[in-house]
Amino acid sequence: MDYLLLQNPGHNRVYYNVADKLALAELKIACLRLSVRCSRIEITEIKGIRYISLSTKSHLSSEDLNLLSRLSFVFALFQLEKLNGKNIFIPLPKVTYEYLDDKIGTLLKYHGKTNELFTKMMLNIALLSSVFNYSEKISLLDPVAGKGTTLFEAAICGTDAFGIEIENKLVHETSVFLKKYLEKERFKHVFSKKQIYGSGKSNAVHLLLYEYAKSKEKFKNPDLVKRVGLVAGNSKYAFDYFKKDKFHLIVGDLPYGIVHGNKSKKNSSLVTRNPSELIDECLPQWYNVLKKGGTIAVAWNSFLVSRQKLSEIFRHHQFEVLSESPYDEFEHMVDKSIKRDIVVAKKS
Repeated sequence: MDYLLLQNPGHNRVYYNVADKLALAELKIACLRLSVRCSRIEITEIKGIRYISLSTKSHLSSEDLNLLSRLSFVFALFQLEKLNGKNIFIPLPKVTYEYLDDKIGTLLKYHGKTNELFTKMMLNIALLSSVFNYSEKISLLDPVAGKGTTLFEAAICGTDAFGIEIENKLVHETSVFLKKYLEKERFKHVFSKKQIYGSGKSNAVHLLLYEYAKSKEKFKNPDLVKRVGLVAGNSKYAFDYFKKDKFHLIVGDLPYGIVHGNKSKKNSSLVTRNPSELIDECLPQWYNVLKKGGTIAVAWNSFLVSRQKLSEIFRHHQFEVLSESPYDEFEHMVDKSIKRDIVVAKKS
C-alpha cells in the first residue's frame, strides 16, 4: 500500500525550508509505532506538489491514522492507487484530537518565540520515543518555559503541562494570557496559587495552577479535568518543586545564547548562555521527576556545544541517549548565529 502525507503549508519561511528533513525524521520515528511495517519513506513530488510518501504491506489501521494525524507536518492524508496508469488519490480521515483550538499557540507574538510546529514535533518525538502512548493521561514538564509555547502546544493535545521559568515577568504574562483565553473560550476553570518551596516570603516559590474542562459537567469528573501549571523558579530545583516520578515527558528549548538565559551556577546573579552548564546542573533533578520509561527532548544551539558533548552529559546522569538514525537528523540552520538540533534521552 502506498500513502501520501501532504505537508502543512503554515510553516514560516525559515522552518519551511528545512521542513522536509525534519518531517522525514519525525515520520520515521512514528513508523516504529505503527501496526504495519513501513518502507520507502521519502519525499515525492506529484504534479509540482510535494508530499512525503511511505509504503506498507497492508492497510493502515484507524489507530495508525490517529497517530499520523498528530504529526506536526501533516495537513492531509491520502492512499495512492494506480488506475490505467493514472494516480488515484483516496482521501483518508485526519483524526481530530485537539482539546484546545490550536490557535492558542499562535496568539502570543514575541521576539525569540519557537515555531509552534517545531514545538509540536518535539512533543511527538518525546512521546513516541517513550514507553507511553497518546491514549494515556500524559503529564509534561517544560523546565525552560519562557512564555509557554511548549505548554500551550501540549495543552492543545489534552496533556497536563507544567512549566518552570526563571523570569517572574514572563510567568505573570503567561498566566494572564491563559486566564483571558479560558474566559474567552468559556472553559470551566479554577485558578489556585500554592507555595511549593521555601520557608518564608523571601524565598517562597509558588505554583500557579489552572484546572479546566470544556463544561461544568466534565469539570466534575477528575479524569476529564486538564491542568496547566506555572512556576517562577529555577529548574535546578525541579525535584524540590514537584514530586518524584511525576512527569511522563520533559520537553524544552534550551537557551540559544541570543535571547534566552538561565542563572549561572558559578554566579547566581548572572545569566548563563551555556546550555551544557544548564543541563549538567539540572539533569539530576530532572531525572528524579521523570517517570521510568519517560523521555527528555530538548532543542539547543549546536554552535554553542556539540551533540557529542551534550550527549556525554546526559549519559553521565544515567540517561540513555537515542543517537542512531533518525535521531541524528534534526540539526538545521535557523539563522547565521543559530544551528538548532534536538537531543532525545530516555530514563531506562
